[in-house]
Amino acid sequence: MDGQTIAEHGDEHEEEAAEQRRERRRLIRQLLIDWSPVMAAVANLVVQHFS
Repeated sequence: MDGQTIAEHGDEHEEEAAEQRRERRRLIRQLLIDWSPVMAAVANLVVQHFS
């Protein structure tokens, strides 16, 4: 290890994992925003079909 203690090395991995989780959430949120009009239209068609 390049002068880092085990705790420091572990913290580095935790920060990296947390950043990856934030990026994944950001992508999922953006996908939901982008597809929300399509999902709304499909829901509307389903409601009309069963009405």
